[in-house]
Amino acid sequence: MGSRAMDRRSSRLMAAFLMLAYVAMALGGASLVSLPPGNLTVFWLPAGIGVIIIRLLGLRLGAPAVFLSSLLANGLSMHADNNGAMVIATALSALVDCGQSSLGWWLWTRYETKSGHSLLARPDTLPHLLRVVVVPPLLTVWMLPLIHLAVGTAQFGMVELMHRSAMLLTADLCGLFLMLPVAIAIRDNGGTIPWPTVMAALALGVAQVVLSALNPLLTPLALFGLAILAFVFHVPGAALGNLISATTLVAQATLGTTSLLGPAVSETVFTLNLTILGVGLSVLSMGLLQAQQRRLLASLEGEVKKRTEELESRSQALAVSNVDLENFAYVASHDLREPLRMISSYLTLLERRLDDQLDEESRVFMGFARDGAKRMDRLILDLLDYSRLGRSGAAPENVDLSQVLTQVQADLGLRLANNQVRLHVDPLPCVQGNPSEITRLFQNLIGNAVKFTAADRPAEIAISVQPQGDFWRLIIADNGIGIPDDQRERVFGMFQRLHGHGQYEGTGIGLTACRRIVEHHGGSIEVLPQQGDQGCRIALTLPRNETA
Repeated sequence: MGSRAMDRRSSRLMAAFLMLAYVAMALGGASLVSLPPGNLTVFWLPAGIGVIIIRLLGLRLGAPAVFLSSLLANGLSMHADNNGAMVIATALSALVDCGQSSLGWWLWTRYETKSGHSLLARPDTLPHLLRVVVVPPLLTVWMLPLIHLAVGTAQFGMVELMHRSAMLLTADLCGLFLMLPVAIAIRDNGGTIPWPTVMAALALGVAQVVLSALNPLLTPLALFGLAILAFVFHVPGAALGNLISATTLVAQATLGTTSLLGPAVSETVFTLNLTILGVGLSVLSMGLLQAQQRRLLASLEGEVKKRTEELESRSQALAVSNVDLENFAYVASHDLREPLRMISSYLTLLERRLDDQLDEESRVFMGFARDGAKRMDRLILDLLDYSRLGRSGAAPENVDLSQVLTQVQADLGLRLANNQVRLHVDPLPCVQGNPSEITRLFQNLIGNAVKFTAADRPAEIAISVQPQGDFWRLIIADNGIGIPDDQRERVFGMFQRLHGHGQYEGTGIGLTACRRIVEHHGGSIEVLPQQGDQGCRIALTLPRNETA
């Protein structure tokens, strides 16, 4: 309750200040010596101030406050010999001013209530601001000359009536357009405009006076200052800059300190009003666009920050998961293999002890059990090796593939000799990577080529190399039994075997490990389409070494 009471008191103090400003500005506008009082005004800031007063106090208190302010201003500007007709015209004019302010308040409040956002929230709200600015003067100002005509305080024809109505329309329209954005900017920025914005706008006004004093043709250079205000300070800068620049321009023209005000006073003022409105719209649009861009950038930065935090969180979770996997690998390598070794050992001891009591079928069963334990042990070892791929943390090295192939030939020497395999190898380059993983890669690929040889022809393995951008593309081809085209992707899956255990040994992890090794090095691997009965062709890419 205390906060509400304080806000209400602050609003009423501000409204009282604005009522004084309303009267002062109305008297100042009416007392300009170059303009006939009550006939012609340049722009009418009280039109905007009246709407703001009702916005602060509400319609019940604000409308009477605007009426009293207008009545007081008009009454003080009357000459001593004014008759009763002028008093009536003054009161009716104050009533029209009150109606205009009330209509502007209603349009403003209605839009923000229905839309749920500020009248200057985005560039697309600018047409709604124009509706609030244009509609109230358009519906009310034509009543003012008619009042004077009706009560006999002025005599003029239809042309002059239209002329005066047009002048009053542009005056009130500009007054609303200059004041409302400033009020909205103050409200939307926590009840104030930052001092840097205020100082920059005042500096613009001073510069405008200095330029016009040096040469009136330099006055339009102030437009650059308005553009800078809108670009740097967004809506507050654009709104305050428009108000100060327009006030400076009109004051100079009205007081005759520039050549902008010629003999045709009314035409010049009309042109000034339209200039104020046109330039102001452009500047305000720029401020809104810049503010929207800044909001979008802030939103994007916030989204990037949020995504980064999510990635960091997932990275930490992944690190914890990796530790758990390493612990699992340790358990698997020790605790899971130990029971298998025990099963295999006791089966062997049991077979020896009961050797004379076992029939042939029992011996086969015992053999199946031992083979199962061995395959399980082999599977665990392969899974452990697979889980360690890419986890060494070692920096990439230059790896000579010819040395890798020599090592693989030594490791697979007996199998190569038994299958009488003939190797056809292009000169092999150096690549960038992990030596042990690349050796494992070639062992698996060449080992598979040897394992799946065709029975009706001598085994041959060919390794060809060609550059491909920052990679070397290697093709390892054999003349074995091959891989059907519909199985080319399936063979890289975990535990995917195309043949039974009785035909070919293995756990179905070899090619899965090959893909993981290649992708860990930033490359790719695939089984190429089969060409007749020419065996299997596997293509892979590995990064070229730094000095290649």
